[in-house]
Amino acid sequence: MKSLRARVLMLLSAFALVTSAALVYVMYQAVTGFYAEVRYTRSVEFARRILAMHPDVWAEYETDPSRFGARLHQYVFYSPNTGLYLLDDQGRVLASAGESRPYWNDYRVDLTPVREARQAGSMAPIYGDDPDINGQHCLVAAVPIEVGGATQGWLYVVPRLGELTAHASEIFAGYATSAALKAGLITLAASVLLTLAVIALLTRPLTALTRVVSRIKESGFAGDVAVPKTDPVCESDFSYCNRTDEIGRLSEAFREMFARLKQEMQRVTDSDARRREMVASVSHDLRTPLTALIGQLETMGIKGESMSAADRAGFGERALQNALHLKRLTDSLAELAKIDSPGFQAEPEPMALGELVDDVVQRFASRAESQGVTLRVEYPDGLPLTAIDAALIERAVVNLLDNALRVSPAGGRIAVEVHREEGALRVSVSDSGPGVATDEQALVFERFYQANRHRDTRGSSGLGLAIVRRVAELHGGRAGLTSEPGHGATFFIDLPLPA
Repeated sequence: MKSLRARVLMLLSAFALVTSAALVYVMYQAVTGFYAEVRYTRSVEFARRILAMHPDVWAEYETDPSRFGARLHQYVFYSPNTGLYLLDDQGRVLASAGESRPYWNDYRVDLTPVREARQAGSMAPIYGDDPDINGQHCLVAAVPIEVGGATQGWLYVVPRLGELTAHASEIFAGYATSAALKAGLITLAASVLLTLAVIALLTRPLTALTRVVSRIKESGFAGDVAVPKTDPVCESDFSYCNRTDEIGRLSEAFREMFARLKQEMQRVTDSDARRREMVASVSHDLRTPLTALIGQLETMGIKGESMSAADRAGFGERALQNALHLKRLTDSLAELAKIDSPGFQAEPEPMALGELVDDVVQRFASRAESQGVTLRVEYPDGLPLTAIDAALIERAVVNLLDNALRVSPAGGRIAVEVHREEGALRVSVSDSGPGVATDEQALVFERFYQANRHRDTRGSSGLGLAIVRRVAELHGGRAGLTSEPGHGATFFIDLPLPA
């Protein structure tokens, strides 16, 4: 019962049995109902024929009530097993084709079913009282006897079975049961064939697909699951992926899922390798200024008063720079961890992007002047308001400016621009530094990528650009760069234009 085949088989078998039982019941009711309707129709026609042939039957009864029973007996001469009675409108038995009963003096046939059927105009079989057997109900038929437009009595017929046909009801019941059982067996056989067909069409492909999934799982998703549909792997392992039904779509979904898992596993493997490299690099970057800071503080503590004021000031300045460098590193790590959280979301508000960037640039003016670097900002008038998270965009621009100032030599130039660019607002920072090597341009925005050749020049671990890209992604935009080695670089952020 743990396999899908067994469950499908049990489900369809149970359905077949229930359907067969219902069919047996329906056919039995249909056959017995048909038999009852035939008997009822014949009885009604018999009573109507009597009244048609003897329209003065009520007058005959009133002329000689004691001899009217013999007349009724003549009517049923050729149908001796039929009970024929003359009833008044209250249900009293006035005459009978058979023997009278001693309880008839106080007996009343309930004519309610007869009257209701007549009023409704229904030709369905009626079940009422049997005058010959007190308290028993059976199939009956009744036709009213009207005189002068008023109902005087009823010709009441009870179709019974004689000795020769005493088992007719059982014969009909047996016939109905036999026919129903045959139909039930046919239904059961058809259900078994349907079960086998379902197993062949449904569980067989699923079983094959399960084996493929298990094999790939056991291989640690290392199998060569190719993406193109024409690849031989698709034909052999996912043999049903070319079908156009649900099985084909499921096979195709599994094939694509495994391909995606393989790509994701490769990405995670690469990311983990870079993370390890980042941890080692950050450890080095933290350890270098920390070691220098400790050495400087220890030197100041050991020499103490023997140091000159100038030496003490120099050691204190270098210790402060190392401490600030440590702070920048830890702040960058904390900020990247914060904005890289899956639950973190930007809080955009309509703002003038050009003015925001101008404010950030002004904060770097003194630093650029002290380094001998020309810093300018340009943005046209009439730029539309843009929904941005001001704090995040400010942080991204700060990182780009900080990066540009680190790599720009004295006498260099840094240009910050805000302008429209292919359906977006672009914030670009161009420097006159050494540029970025071609093979590194696709990697500098990676979270855990380290451009070792430039780490000392930049004075950071490369987290600033990873933060820039994440800020762009949080706004639905992108970050990128253009660079020609030896001729500077332009880093930019594209933000979607307002709708």
